[in-house]
Amino acid sequence: MLKHKCQTMKQVIAYIGFTLLFILLLYYKQLNEHDLILDAIVSIGLMAGFYWKYDTLKQDNWSSLALFAAVILHNTHLYGSAPFGIRFDHYMHYFAGFAIAIVVDRYFYERLTKLQRFILLSLIALGLGAIGEIAEWLGYGILGSGKGFFYYGIGDEGEWRNAVLDMIFDLAGGLTMAVISFLRKK
Repeated sequence: MLKHKCQTMKQVIAYIGFTLLFILLLYYKQLNEHDLILDAIVSIGLMAGFYWKYDTLKQDNWSSLALFAAVILHNTHLYGSAPFGIRFDHYMHYFAGFAIAIVVDRYFYERLTKLQRFILLSLIALGLGAIGEIAEWLGYGILGSGKGFFYYGIGDEGEWRNAVLDMIFDLAGGLTMAVISFLRKK
């Protein structure tokens, strides 16, 4: 019964997540925003791969919800805003680091000690954040300025300063999940 409820919730999260991503894709297509269309297509592909490997990766509804939320949040492309005086980019990187860490936590939960997971979650959130910054840098070098992940644009201010701040927020999100995992009983 519980497993059936978890499977149903997994499907509900995926259905809502993919629906929102497709709506954003159609919206950006309507606006003729090719840069953002690329982001949405890549996001749909990544989330389809995650959904396909969900059981192999030992995921649960919380990790699925966090990852879908992070990907959808990125695709809303609110990078020019600053809710509560903090740039949206910082929120995005914090939440991305958290989402990455929760996915990694679920995969390694039974394989590593609490301390090993704490270190791993922090380093993977930081490492994948650094890989993202390198991808942005390469995208800028190859594709130039524009909107979306693969281009240099809104949200990417100050070149190296921006990259370092982004990685700090990735690490902060990863550390938040690492502390939760460390303090969690079961």
